[in-house]
Amino acid sequence: MKRNGVYGGVLMAALASAGYGGEAGAQLLPGLGTEEAVRAIAQDTVVLAAGLAAPRGLLITPAGDVYVAEQGGASIARIDADGKLTRIGGFKQPHDIAVDARGNLYVADTGNQRIAVVGADRKPVTWAGGLKSPVDLQFNAAGELLVCEYGASRVLAFSAPNKHRVVVSGFKPHGLAFGADGTLYVTDLSNRRVVKVGPGGAVEVVAADIDWPIGVAVGQSGDLYVALRDAGKVVRLTRSGKRLVVLDRLSAPRDPVFDAAGNLHVAETGAGRVLRLPGRF
Repeated sequence: MKRNGVYGGVLMAALASAGYGGEAGAQLLPGLGTEEAVRAIAQDTVVLAAGLAAPRGLLITPAGDVYVAEQGGASIARIDADGKLTRIGGFKQPHDIAVDARGNLYVADTGNQRIAVVGADRKPVTWAGGLKSPVDLQFNAAGELLVCEYGASRVLAFSAPNKHRVVVSGFKPHGLAFGADGTLYVTDLSNRRVVKVGPGGAVEVVAADIDWPIGVAVGQSGDLYVALRDAGKVVRLTRSGKRLVVLDRLSAPRDPVFDAAGNLHVAETGAGRVLRLPGRF
Protein backbone atom coordinates (compact mmCIF):
# COMPACT_ATOMS: atom_id res chain seq x y z
CA MET A 1 0.00 0.00 0.00
CA LYS A 2 1.41 3.35 -1.04
CA ARG A 3 0.53 6.55 0.75
CA ASN A 4 -0.18 9.09 -1.95
CA GLY A 5 0.06 12.77 -1.13
CA VAL A 6 -0.83 13.60 -4.73
CA TYR A 7 -4.37 12.48 -4.16
CA GLY A 8 -4.55 14.44 -0.95
CA GLY A 9 -3.63 17.45 -3.08
CA VAL A 10 -6.25 16.47 -5.63
CA LEU A 11 -8.94 16.45 -2.97
CA MET A 12 -7.93 19.83 -1.58
CA ALA A 13 -7.71 21.29 -5.09
CA ALA A 14 -11.20 20.00 -5.75
CA LEU A 15 -12.41 21.65 -2.55
CA ALA A 16 -10.81 24.92 -3.55
CA SER A 17 -12.20 24.84 -7.09
CA ALA A 18 -15.66 24.13 -5.73
CA GLY A 19 -15.41 27.08 -3.39
CA TYR A 20 -15.02 25.14 -0.15
CA GLY A 21 -12.59 26.19 2.55
CA GLY A 22 -12.33 26.29 6.33
CA GLU A 23 -15.62 25.31 7.95
CA ALA A 24 -17.29 25.06 4.53
CA GLY A 25 -14.70 22.48 3.48
CA ALA A 26 -15.51 20.44 6.56
CA GLN A 27 -18.95 19.75 5.09
CA LEU A 28 -17.31 17.17 2.83
CA LEU A 29 -16.78 14.69 5.65
CA PRO A 30 -19.35 14.68 8.45
CA GLY A 31 -18.04 14.99 11.96
CA LEU A 32 -14.93 16.97 10.99
CA GLY A 33 -14.60 20.46 12.42
CA THR A 34 -11.69 22.05 10.55
CA GLU A 35 -10.04 22.19 7.17
CA GLU A 36 -6.91 20.73 8.78
CA ALA A 37 -8.85 17.63 9.76
CA VAL A 38 -10.08 17.22 6.20
CA ARG A 39 -6.51 17.68 4.92
CA ALA A 40 -5.19 15.05 7.35
CA ILE A 41 -7.62 12.46 6.02
CA ALA A 42 -6.87 13.46 2.41
CA GLN A 43 -3.15 12.97 2.95
CA ASP A 44 -3.85 9.44 4.16
CA THR A 45 -5.29 8.45 0.78
CA VAL A 46 -3.48 5.37 -0.49
CA VAL A 47 -3.03 3.51 -3.73
CA LEU A 48 -4.25 0.12 -2.60
CA ALA A 49 -3.13 -1.64 -5.79
CA ALA A 50 -1.51 -0.58 -9.07
CA GLY A 51 -0.62 -2.23 -12.35
CA LEU A 52 -4.13 -3.64 -12.78
CA ALA A 53 -5.66 -4.28 -16.21
CA ALA A 54 -8.59 -1.85 -16.49
CA PRO A 55 -9.98 -2.38 -12.96
CA ARG A 56 -13.73 -1.96 -12.61
CA GLY A 57 -16.11 -3.46 -10.06
CA LEU A 58 -14.93 -3.72 -6.46
CA LEU A 59 -15.99 -6.01 -3.64
CA ILE A 60 -14.72 -5.84 -0.07
CA THR A 61 -15.30 -8.84 2.17
CA PRO A 62 -15.89 -8.66 5.94
CA ALA A 63 -12.35 -10.00 6.37
CA GLY A 64 -11.00 -6.98 4.51
CA ASP A 65 -10.03 -8.72 1.27
CA VAL A 66 -10.60 -6.60 -1.84
CA TYR A 67 -11.74 -8.22 -5.08
CA VAL A 68 -11.34 -6.30 -8.35
CA ALA A 69 -12.82 -7.12 -11.75
CA GLU A 70 -10.03 -6.64 -14.31
CA GLN A 71 -11.90 -6.00 -17.52
CA GLY A 72 -8.69 -5.84 -19.55
CA GLY A 73 -7.14 -8.87 -17.91
CA ALA A 74 -10.08 -11.31 -18.10
CA SER A 75 -9.59 -12.00 -14.40
CA ILE A 76 -10.66 -11.24 -10.86
CA ALA A 77 -7.83 -9.93 -8.70
CA ARG A 78 -7.85 -10.53 -4.94
CA ILE A 79 -5.89 -8.20 -2.65
CA ASP A 80 -5.60 -9.58 0.87
CA ALA A 81 -5.15 -7.56 4.05
CA ASP A 82 -1.36 -7.81 3.69
CA GLY A 83 -1.44 -6.40 0.15
CA LYS A 84 -0.73 -9.72 -1.58
CA LEU A 85 -2.39 -9.98 -5.00
CA THR A 86 -3.65 -13.21 -6.58
CA ARG A 87 -5.87 -13.73 -9.62
CA ILE A 88 -8.71 -15.97 -10.76
CA GLY A 89 -8.94 -16.34 -14.55
CA GLY A 90 -11.43 -17.71 -17.03
CA PHE A 91 -13.56 -14.64 -17.70
CA LYS A 92 -14.12 -12.30 -20.63
CA GLN A 93 -14.36 -8.58 -19.89
CA PRO A 94 -15.64 -9.05 -16.30
CA HIS A 95 -17.35 -5.97 -14.89
CA ASP A 96 -18.44 -6.61 -11.31
CA ILE A 97 -18.43 -8.98 -8.33
CA ALA A 98 -20.82 -9.89 -5.52
CA VAL A 99 -20.77 -12.38 -2.65
CA ASP A 100 -23.73 -14.20 -1.09
CA ALA A 101 -24.37 -15.01 2.56
CA ARG A 102 -22.45 -18.30 2.24
CA GLY A 103 -19.37 -16.62 0.79
CA ASN A 104 -19.87 -17.71 -2.82
CA LEU A 105 -18.36 -15.31 -5.35
CA TYR A 106 -20.47 -14.17 -8.32
CA VAL A 107 -19.06 -12.36 -11.35
CA ALA A 108 -20.71 -10.30 -14.08
CA ASP A 109 -18.84 -12.06 -16.89
CA THR A 110 -19.92 -9.49 -19.43
CA GLY A 111 -18.07 -10.74 -22.50
CA ASN A 112 -19.53 -14.20 -21.99
CA GLN A 113 -23.06 -12.78 -21.43
CA ARG A 114 -23.47 -14.59 -18.13
CA ILE A 115 -23.25 -14.51 -14.37
CA ALA A 116 -20.53 -16.92 -13.26
CA VAL A 117 -19.97 -18.38 -9.82
CA VAL A 118 -16.50 -19.32 -8.60
CA GLY A 119 -16.24 -22.75 -7.02
CA ALA A 120 -13.83 -24.12 -4.44
CA ASP A 121 -11.46 -25.07 -7.28
CA ARG A 122 -11.27 -21.37 -8.24
CA LYS A 123 -12.78 -22.09 -11.64
CA PRO A 124 -15.80 -20.09 -12.84
CA VAL A 125 -18.92 -21.91 -13.97
CA THR A 126 -22.09 -20.47 -15.46
CA TRP A 127 -24.75 -19.63 -12.89
CA ALA A 128 -27.12 -17.74 -15.21
CA GLY A 129 -26.50 -17.41 -18.94
CA GLY A 130 -28.06 -15.81 -21.99
CA LEU A 131 -27.91 -12.29 -20.57
CA LYS A 132 -27.27 -9.13 -22.59
CA SER A 133 -24.21 -7.36 -21.21
CA PRO A 134 -24.63 -7.85 -17.43
CA VAL A 135 -22.49 -5.13 -15.85
CA ASP A 136 -23.30 -4.67 -12.17
CA LEU A 137 -24.32 -6.96 -9.30
CA GLN A 138 -25.74 -6.51 -5.82
CA PHE A 139 -27.53 -8.81 -3.37
CA ASN A 140 -30.60 -7.44 -1.62
CA ALA A 141 -31.76 -8.20 1.91
CA ALA A 142 -33.96 -11.04 0.64
CA GLY A 143 -30.96 -12.80 -0.89
CA GLU A 144 -31.88 -12.03 -4.50
CA LEU A 145 -29.04 -11.22 -6.86
CA LEU A 146 -29.78 -7.97 -8.68
CA VAL A 147 -28.18 -7.59 -12.11
CA CYS A 148 -27.89 -4.52 -14.32
CA GLU A 149 -28.59 -6.06 -17.72
CA TYR A 150 -27.24 -3.13 -19.69
CA GLY A 151 -27.89 -4.60 -23.14
CA ALA A 152 -31.55 -5.24 -22.33
CA SER A 153 -32.10 -1.89 -20.55
CA ARG A 154 -33.32 -3.40 -17.30
CA VAL A 155 -32.47 -4.56 -13.80
CA LEU A 156 -33.28 -8.17 -12.91
CA ALA A 157 -33.55 -9.86 -9.50
CA PHE A 158 -32.58 -13.56 -9.46
CA SER A 159 -33.85 -15.80 -6.68
CA ALA A 160 -32.38 -18.81 -8.53
CA PRO A 161 -30.46 -19.27 -11.78
CA ASN A 162 -33.66 -20.00 -13.70
CA LYS A 163 -35.99 -17.71 -11.76
CA HIS A 164 -35.95 -13.94 -11.93
CA ARG A 165 -38.18 -10.88 -11.97
CA VAL A 166 -37.81 -7.47 -13.61
CA VAL A 167 -37.14 -4.76 -11.03
CA VAL A 168 -37.11 -1.80 -13.43
CA SER A 169 -36.70 -1.31 -17.18
CA GLY A 170 -36.60 1.31 -19.89
CA PHE A 171 -33.10 2.73 -19.44
CA LYS A 172 -29.44 1.67 -19.47
CA PRO A 173 -28.51 0.79 -15.84
CA HIS A 174 -24.85 0.75 -14.88
CA GLY A 175 -24.63 0.82 -11.10
CA LEU A 176 -26.58 -0.42 -8.06
CA ALA A 177 -26.55 0.37 -4.36
CA PHE A 178 -28.86 -0.11 -1.41
CA GLY A 179 -29.40 2.41 1.36
CA ALA A 180 -29.58 1.38 5.01
CA ASP A 181 -33.38 1.42 4.71
CA GLY A 182 -33.32 -0.88 1.69
CA THR A 183 -33.88 1.86 -0.89
CA LEU A 184 -32.45 0.86 -4.28
CA TYR A 185 -30.40 3.44 -6.19
CA VAL A 186 -29.48 2.95 -9.85
CA THR A 187 -27.29 4.96 -12.21
CA ASP A 188 -29.06 5.57 -15.52
CA LEU A 189 -26.68 6.13 -18.43
CA SER A 190 -29.49 6.63 -20.95
CA ASN A 191 -30.59 9.83 -19.26
CA ARG A 192 -27.39 10.80 -17.37
CA ARG A 193 -28.98 10.60 -13.95
CA VAL A 194 -29.24 8.72 -10.66
CA VAL A 195 -32.65 7.37 -9.67
CA LYS A 196 -34.18 5.47 -6.80
CA VAL A 197 -36.55 2.64 -7.55
CA GLY A 198 -39.63 2.02 -5.47
CA PRO A 199 -42.09 -0.89 -5.27
CA GLY A 200 -43.44 -1.90 -8.64
CA GLY A 201 -40.59 -0.22 -10.48
CA ALA A 202 -41.60 3.38 -9.78
CA VAL A 203 -38.67 5.68 -10.59
CA GLU A 204 -37.79 8.91 -8.78
CA VAL A 205 -34.93 11.10 -9.99
CA VAL A 206 -32.30 11.78 -7.31
CA ALA A 207 -29.87 13.77 -9.49
CA ALA A 208 -29.93 14.75 -13.17
CA ASP A 209 -27.31 15.98 -15.65
CA ILE A 210 -24.67 13.55 -14.38
CA ASP A 211 -21.77 12.99 -16.78
CA TRP A 212 -21.59 9.22 -17.36
CA PRO A 213 -22.32 7.94 -13.84
CA ILE A 214 -20.58 4.55 -13.60
CA GLY A 215 -21.27 3.16 -10.16
CA VAL A 216 -22.90 4.43 -6.99
CA ALA A 217 -22.37 3.76 -3.28
CA VAL A 218 -24.21 4.88 -0.15
CA GLY A 219 -22.15 6.29 2.72
CA GLN A 220 -22.84 5.96 6.42
CA SER A 221 -24.33 9.46 6.26
CA GLY A 222 -26.93 8.26 3.75
CA ASP A 223 -25.42 10.46 1.02
CA LEU A 224 -24.65 8.98 -2.39
CA TYR A 225 -21.20 8.75 -3.96
CA VAL A 226 -21.08 8.52 -7.74
CA ALA A 227 -18.13 8.01 -10.08
CA LEU A 228 -18.29 10.23 -13.16
CA ARG A 229 -16.20 8.39 -15.72
CA ASP A 230 -15.80 11.06 -18.37
CA ALA A 231 -15.46 13.96 -15.93
CA GLY A 232 -12.79 12.12 -13.95
CA LYS A 233 -14.50 12.81 -10.65
CA VAL A 234 -16.19 11.20 -7.68
CA VAL A 235 -19.02 13.35 -6.38
CA ARG A 236 -21.10 13.28 -3.24
CA LEU A 237 -24.84 13.83 -3.62
CA THR A 238 -26.11 14.98 -0.24
CA ARG A 239 -29.61 14.36 1.02
CA SER A 240 -30.14 18.13 1.02
CA GLY A 241 -29.48 18.26 -2.72
CA LYS A 242 -25.89 19.51 -2.79
CA ARG A 243 -23.35 18.09 -5.20
CA LEU A 244 -19.80 18.08 -3.78
CA VAL A 245 -16.58 16.94 -5.45
CA VAL A 246 -14.73 14.32 -3.39
CA LEU A 247 -11.98 13.40 -5.87
CA ASP A 248 -11.04 15.09 -9.11
CA ARG A 249 -8.58 14.68 -12.02
CA LEU A 250 -8.90 10.91 -12.05
CA SER A 251 -8.56 8.72 -15.13
CA ALA A 252 -11.93 7.07 -15.80
CA PRO A 253 -13.06 6.40 -12.19
CA ARG A 254 -15.66 3.70 -11.66
CA ASP A 255 -17.59 1.75 -9.07
CA PRO A 256 -17.08 3.39 -5.65
CA VAL A 257 -17.62 1.09 -2.67
CA PHE A 258 -17.28 1.30 1.11
CA ASP A 259 -15.68 -1.15 3.50
CA ALA A 260 -17.09 -2.03 6.93
CA ALA A 261 -15.14 0.81 8.54
CA GLY A 262 -16.61 3.37 6.16
CA ASN A 263 -13.52 3.95 4.01
CA LEU A 264 -14.21 4.84 0.39
CA HIS A 265 -12.62 2.79 -2.41
CA VAL A 266 -12.63 3.72 -6.09
CA ALA A 267 -11.44 1.86 -9.20
CA GLU A 268 -9.41 4.26 -11.34
CA THR A 269 -9.72 2.32 -14.57
CA GLY A 270 -7.57 4.48 -16.81
CA ALA A 271 -4.65 4.45 -14.34
CA GLY A 272 -4.89 0.74 -13.56
CA ARG A 273 -5.26 1.15 -9.82
CA VAL A 274 -7.56 1.14 -6.82
CA LEU A 275 -7.64 4.09 -4.41
CA ARG A 276 -8.72 4.12 -0.77
CA LEU A 277 -9.81 7.32 0.94
CA PRO A 278 -10.12 6.87 4.71
CA GLY A 279 -12.73 8.91 6.51
CA ARG A 280 -16.29 9.24 7.68
CA PHE A 281 -18.66 9.53 4.78
